Amino acid sequence: MEEQIRERIALKRFELISPVLAEPGRVQNEYFRKQAQLKHEFPRYGARAVAVSTLKSWLKNYRRKGLEGLKPKSRSDGGRPRRMTEEMLKAVQIKCKAYPYWTVQKLHEHLLAQGLLGEPPVHYNTLLRVVKTHGWLPEKGRTDVRKSYEVENVNDLWVTDFMHGPAVRTGNGRTAKAILCAVIDDHTRLIVGHAFSAAETVSSLSVVLKDAFLAYGIPRRLYCDNGPSFSSELLARSCAVAGISLIHSKPYDSPSRGKIERFYAEFCIMQSWNDRALCLSA
Repeated sequence: MEEQIRERIALKRFELISPVLAEPGRVQNEYFRKQAQLKHEFPRYGARAVAVSTLKSWLKNYRRKGLEGLKPKSRSDGGRPRRMTEEMLKAVQIKCKAYPYWTVQKLHEHLLAQGLLGEPPVHYNTLLRVVKTHGWLPEKGRTDVRKSYEVENVNDLWVTDFMHGPAVRTGNGRTAKAILCAVIDDHTRLIVGHAFSAAETVSSLSVVLKDAFLAYGIPRRLYCDNGPSFSSELLARSCAVAGISLIHSKPYDSPSRGKIERFYAEFCIMQSWNDRALCLSA
């Protein structure tokens, strides 16, 4: 496998584990269980589901070896999971239908005790993937509710975003939209970095983050949306090297970035009053 492909796969793996790098084990387990229910698009491999145990091993390898620990090794068929026979699948389906309130863990223990998982027995993770793929056990609905939130310490969480401002005249006589990139510390509400530019690019983001790092240090988490600049491989790789947990909000979920959005709103109000004062004084 080419080194470039291996690094792209490593960055994708980092993208999956990054949101919980700085979180306790309980939060990590809950996040990994949610991610295991989804399919993720990987370079070369395409859309794939990832087991909880795999996500945990990626996190462990990253902490031991950094980004290098997330690169795939040469394929080995020695550890390939055994396929479940038709008889096993039928037994699992019947048990799921008879006991829909069971967890997969309880289902695995029950089938194992009855000798219905073969010899050697099918692993729990294999059973989990089969049950999730076929939807044989009902999934619980979402119970999360929007609540106010603030981290306990400075540099625990930085939130960043772009704001599109008015058109301004540039040095060459043309006009361009003024775009503000800002970074706010969640605990103090301090704007740790900001700069205007003519484009919403990863280059303009890099300038703001570099100045913020030099002035205030390295944050534990960086929270942003899913725009091209924030989804770039350059930002993912930089966070991976620095050990920053890169977290992306859900699409179209601007309230989750409420503190930076409020700063932009107040900034626009202040700018409006300044413009009105200039007009009255003219």
